[in-house]
Amino acid sequence: MSGERAITTPAGITDGVLAYAGRLSTSAPQFVEVVPDESAILDQCFFNVILSGDKPVYGWLIWELTGFWLEAVRHAVVERDGKLVDITPPVDGEARLLFVPDPDWEFDYLDPKPTRRPARHLLTDDADVVKWAGLADEFDALKWRNSRFRGERIEMVLAPGKDTRRMERLQRDYNAAAKVALGKPLA
Repeated sequence: MSGERAITTPAGITDGVLAYAGRLSTSAPQFVEVVPDESAILDQCFFNVILSGDKPVYGWLIWELTGFWLEAVRHAVVERDGKLVDITPPVDGEARLLFVPDPDWEFDYLDPKPTRRPARHLLTDDADVVKWAGLADEFDALKWRNSRFRGERIEMVLAPGKDTRRMERLQRDYNAAAKVALGKPLA
């Protein structure tokens, strides 16, 4: 493999990022500095922002699987002195993140539920990557349909039978497709 692949913050706001962000929200994507609050809890952005006392801003984090696709997850940051800041400790040590505010969505603290991930935005038309991304989207959809929010965590509950067999097939096909796509050199 020539080059390194990682899920990371995109290096810039490219045409692909703008196109994907436009599918997520009417707001423009922007880089947000990560300044973790001392009392913030890892991977609990929604609770961190509300406990901070600052104005919460809800939206999406955009990640890039280098050379393959962009993906998004729901996230929350705060507004301080007119500037957006991510106060949640980063899992991967990133110092800045790409965030798209979404004024049409707000986390429901009284009835928290798992949030569905949108489809990935492909950065290539390679058939093996297209297949892999489709399987990843299908896998995410199955996980979402079978997820329940329990306290501060999300758990997946699969009934024995059809859904369990489907999950096993998806996992097998996803792993095989990933192996083929990841074996290709970066463009």
